[in-house]
Amino acid sequence: MESAYLNTTPRTPRTLLFAPAEGTLVNDELFERILIPIAGPDDAEATARAVRPHLDPGTTLIVTHVTRGESGETTIKTGRDQFAGATYERFYDILYRDDLRFEWVTLEAREVAAALVDAVGMTEATLVAFTPRDIDDWKRTITGDPGGRLIREADVPVMVFPDRRA
Repeated sequence: MESAYLNTTPRTPRTLLFAPAEGTLVNDELFERILIPIAGPDDAEATARAVRPHLDPGTTLIVTHVTRGESGETTIKTGRDQFAGATYERFYDILYRDDLRFEWVTLEAREVAAALVDAVGMTEATLVAFTPRDIDDWKRTITGDPGGRLIREADVPVMVFPDRRA
């Protein structure tokens, strides 16, 4: 008869801390200009609540909304878009802080993901931060939706925050 072996030796918990490698861009420059794509008012609220505790004074937030366009190129939309305006207002109402700078950029493009990748260069963003539209479906985020494409193709680091809405 075989017996099971159970290791009852107490383990000491270990904490591993990693310091950034010398010469890497893990410093204040990384968080200078953060591109924050938002899809609509509810997404604006979730994203504002997610990023709020992580923002340093003096950070510039480039809050971006993409509207459907006909051209294959990404352009900055001029004029007032009511939906984008309501989306920006919700974000600002939740996140308002005197020590942050805000830029509002409405883009027009055929593909949301391509527009967001283009927006990184157009706005000189140093980082992208967003909450996925459906936190329960990470496969979709990594493999096929605009967030996944943004993660794969952006020329700057991308931070994905969990959507804490219940």
